[in-house]
Amino acid sequence: MKVEEYFSNESKNWHARAYFKFLKLSGQVDVKLKKTLSAYGVTHAQLNVLNQLVRNHPSPMDAKTLKDKLIVPSPDLTRLLDRLVKKEFVTRSTCPDNRRKIDINVTDLGIEEFFKIHKAAKASVNDYFETNISKEDAKELFRILNKVEI
Repeated sequence: MKVEEYFSNESKNWHARAYFKFLKLSGQVDVKLKKTLSAYGVTHAQLNVLNQLVRNHPSPMDAKTLKDKLIVPSPDLTRLLDRLVKKEFVTRSTCPDNRRKIDINVTDLGIEEFFKIHKAAKASVNDYFETNISKEDAKELFRILNKVEI
């Protein structure tokens, strides 16, 4: 098969076109989100952790449960938590019921910063979604993405 023929056929493949459009848009959203978050000195993974802890507040979470609930997986949750502790956004303490378990809690400062950062992050990516597609389209996109979820 000739190179021109291969790419000519590829451009007609709607699955490939959808995949590459998805990658391009995902990259654009990621770049915009990283720029917004860097102004607050946090990463997407850190915001993700804060999101889970705020949702679970006032109850603590352990590292395993937290890692299982993350939207963006973090291979090194320990170092990520160290950074959040240093910023005083979270605390770690020994679980009173199980000394081998570490409880992770969001602080009042962490909650306050989460809402401020989350608002800015949401505003930075809204034009990709809420401005450009209807609620029905968003539901359909969600349905389709669930079908291809790994």
